[in-house]
Amino acid sequence: MGSSENQISCTLNSSCDCVDVLCSMVEVMGQRASLSDKQTNRMVLAVDELFANIAQHGYHGLEGQVDMRAACENDILSFELRDYAKPIADASALCTSNPCLNSELSPGGLGLQLICAVMDKIEHEPLPDGNRWHLIKYLNEGEDDES
Repeated sequence: MGSSENQISCTLNSSCDCVDVLCSMVEVMGQRASLSDKQTNRMVLAVDELFANIAQHGYHGLEGQVDMRAACENDILSFELRDYAKPIADASALCTSNPCLNSELSPGGLGLQLICAVMDKIEHEPLPDGNRWHLIKYLNEGEDDES
């Protein structure tokens, strides 16, 4: 990947209050990508929602590790969260080109809808010992996204 100032990473504990660290990382990357405060705040909400879903649904509120990496390169801002919870084999419905078009939201499905509304692409990869999630925002698209 590119220079070190285009990426940051850390390891978080899913059961502790790491929201400030998470938000700070997203805010730094938003500044480096020249996003508006409004766009950056939306990114913070999306990444925080994914982290909360991992903590609640992946680790069931118990302690677990989440490795986070954020990168900005070639007009792409990406956030990768890697957990060590039980692999999700049936996440393909979450990772379609536009999963938010599903009109039948289940309870708790609003978080995914929020992530989809902010990010351009969501990718999930089940691993033998966990899951890897990619949230991708194309910076050269939707530049009028100030509404």
